[in-house]
Parts: sequence; structure tokens; C-alpha cells
Amino acid sequence: MKIRKEIQMQYDTLLRIRRELHQIPETGFDTYKTMAYITQQIPIMVSEYDGFSGVFYLQGQNKKCLGFRCELDGLPIREKNSFTYASFNGNMHACGHDAHMAIMICTLLYFIQYPPKYSLLFIFQPAEESGGGANYMIQKGIFEKYGIEYLLAVHVFPHLKDKIGCCKGVLMARSCEIKVVVRGKSAHAAHSEQGIDVIKILCLFLNWIDELKGNLKSDLIHFGRMNCGEVCNAVAAYGVLEGTMRCFDDINYDMIRTQMIRQLNIIDEEYHSASEIFFSEGYEKVVNDEKLNEYVLQIAKEDYVEMKPLYLSEDFSFYRKKCPCCLYLCGLSSEEDLHSSSFDLKEEECLKAVEMNVSLAERIFCEMV
Repeated sequence: MKIRKEIQMQYDTLLRIRRELHQIPETGFDTYKTMAYITQQIPIMVSEYDGFSGVFYLQGQNKKCLGFRCELDGLPIREKNSFTYASFNGNMHACGHDAHMAIMICTLLYFIQYPPKYSLLFIFQPAEESGGGANYMIQKGIFEKYGIEYLLAVHVFPHLKDKIGCCKGVLMARSCEIKVVVRGKSAHAAHSEQGIDVIKILCLFLNWIDELKGNLKSDLIHFGRMNCGEVCNAVAAYGVLEGTMRCFDDINYDMIRTQMIRQLNIIDEEYHSASEIFFSEGYEKVVNDEKLNEYVLQIAKEDYVEMKPLYLSEDFSFYRKKCPCCLYLCGLSSEEDLHSSSFDLKEEECLKAVEMNVSLAERIFCEMV
């Protein structure tokens, strides 16, 4: 992708901002230090500010408004990298949000230098990883106050190298976390027939899950943690199983939940256990507007990659309740995956995202009449 000279000249700024942010990762809504740092990098007054989030508004001659959004929070992951800008506070920007902030700041700085005819809003959102951040920004009323007509976001993405990934329609899955709690009856191992073994119950349930997964076409169920029993020579009387579900179809999502509840009831009836299953609602599907995706394709041209729906999830999904949205992927050559304790990226690869943001804004402005 050809990157204009004015954006190439921002490289040192992007590199410095990304690395300085990488050293101070914060989690959830506790992003006060991050937001304070951002306000120091932008030579205009913040328009809406509450300490842990903020929006910057560039009003053009025409008040029709395009929005950009980035995330502020990191993850509670202890970083394993040893370079000079690594984090040592027990948290880590292992999902690239430090890069997202640097990209958006450089986009904002570009439009301060080259003011557009139309208006722009830059949303710095906390708590993407832990949930609640997008809905918090929606509840602040910024969409109504600033009249946002379209919203764009970028996510860095390993293994795409120098490409731009996007698609129309569903890009990322609807998600929920699953917690299964089973209560049985304890007994000494010498008299195990007198007990109700929750390990056996959960294994039966997991075997059924494997059979269910074999019949699923495009949905994902994975259980990654199980905790049962207290001692090795007794029947486990209490157990907890935790996992996640990702679906691209809302009907399938509801159907799978119903099937899990029914299967646990069947097992309980046969083995006299007492089970409960809890579904913690996660994010909705990320659905890209068809017209905005077409603009991404037109700008990226031969660097465009049509993405198949991903089992990742993002709270950017909630913004489509307010206006047409598009989340595109900025390819990285990183071999480390997102959420890895060794994740890193090359800042020069992020310049194409700044170019994409500027070019998308210019293209969308042509439609704003």
C-alpha cells in the first residue's frame, strides 16, 4: 500500500507513543494514567473527559460527523519480553491496544494539520477486554451529541503481514462464558459406590460436548478449566467447569444453550447429582456495514484480504446499535499471536492503518452531502 509522505513523516511519533504506552498498561476501567498520557500528546482540548476515557472532537464547516474508536486497556498478563520498553507492572498490551492508540493519535494529528470539511470524533474507550467499555461510551450519549453517522476501528492482526483484512457482514463471533457447577456426594475411595462423583458427571458432560461439537458446522465450544474435589482418596463432591462459546448465528447460539441445559438435566436425573449452568453474556457479533467494507476494499486494492468470520470477539459490536460500523484488520508479520505474553509488533507496519484511516475518512466525506 502506498503511504503518503505526510503520514510517513509521523513514524517517529507513532513509534514513541506506542512504546511509551506499552510500558504503562492498565486494565478495565482503571485507565487513568493511559488517558492522561493521551491528553498530553494531543494539542487540542479534550471534548469529553472523565479520567479513564475521553473523546476529541474536530468540528468542520459541516457538522456531519465520522467517528473513530480505539481501546485503552491491556490484559492482566505478565510480559515475557525483555526489550527496553517492556511492561513490568504485571499487565501487558498483549492485544495491540497500544498500537491502536498510537494509530488513532497519529490520525488525529494528521487532521489537525489538514482540517477536513466535515467533523470528526475520536473515541478513546476503556474496558474492551473486560467488557462494559463500549456500552459505557454509548450511555454517555456521544452519538447523539456529536451526530456520528459512521464509526470505524482498526485491530492489528498477526500473520496478515502487509495486508488489510476485512469483510462485509459478520467479522467476529457472538460470545459468552460458560460455568457449570455440579454438586454430588463425598465418600471414601474405598466405598466410592456410596458417593456421587462430580468428576464422572463432568466427564460425561464433556464427552457429550465432544459429540455435539462434531455436529456443529460453524460454532465453537471450548472448556479450558475444571476444578474438582479436595483430596485424592475421596469421591469429589463439588466441581466447576468453565469455558467459552462463539457463534455466528443467533439461532444456533440459543439452541446450543438449550441443549446444554437439557443434557445436564438428563445426567442429573440418572446419577442423582445437582447441576447448574451459567451463561455470562459476552459480546455481540461484529457486523461490518457493506458500504464501508467496500470503501476498505477500494482503498486497500491488491492488499485487501477477504476475511472469513473469526472466532474472536470484540465489544466494538455494540456500536452498530447506533450507526453503521466497520472494523478492519491491519496485518502484522508477528509470529506471536494476540494475548501471548511474548506478543510484539513492528511499528512501521502500523503506518498503513493511519493511511487507511485518513483515506477512509476522505472517501466517506465524499458521500456526506
